[in-house]
Amino acid sequence: MAFNHKGPKVLLTEGSNDCRVILALCQHHELPEKFGLRECGSDEMALSTLSSLLKRSEQEIIGIVIDADNPNLTAKWQAVTDRLQKYGIAIPKVPQQSGTIIPASNGRARVGIWLMPDNQLDGMLEDFCSQLATPEALSFAEKCVNDAKDNNCTTFIETHKTKAVIHTFLAWQNEPGKPLGQAITARTLNPDHELAKTFARWLTELFE
Repeated sequence: MAFNHKGPKVLLTEGSNDCRVILALCQHHELPEKFGLRECGSDEMALSTLSSLLKRSEQEIIGIVIDADNPNLTAKWQAVTDRLQKYGIAIPKVPQQSGTIIPASNGRARVGIWLMPDNQLDGMLEDFCSQLATPEALSFAEKCVNDAKDNNCTTFIETHKTKAVIHTFLAWQNEPGKPLGQAITARTLNPDHELAKTFARWLTELFE
């Protein structure tokens, strides 16, 4: 499936995994199809696309979902702030915990910002999905990953440890190794977790 929406209401993401997780949550929470998804390839490309879309008078709503781990949430928020301020858009000093929404003004589109995982912590998509996992099983998966690393059985870099843990957890399920989006659809990852519901409410409010 290609994620390359170019309509007046669009949600920008870093990659296809983000798109599939978002689609799974939209389907579970029965969100109306009022926007399209565009996979940008990286956080920097997502920010560049945001800047490009802000120049277009026909653009109505732009949402952006990017990881807060490169290098951290404060720096990523500043990167978003810098882009928006160039177009005269006022932005809060810190991201809103429930997701930030900036009303349309001066002919500019309404803008929504979600920093993965929860607008409060450094992290990425996998940190978001980890919060939807069964806590006890996820904790044991982390212990196994730590043991594997201590025994020189791993090659992942430290910033990708969360990816190793969540995929270890998914490897133990009835259908081992489901991708993140499919794991939400199968409810291996809980789409009714409060964080997932908060994200769904942000999308609803942004694109209503």
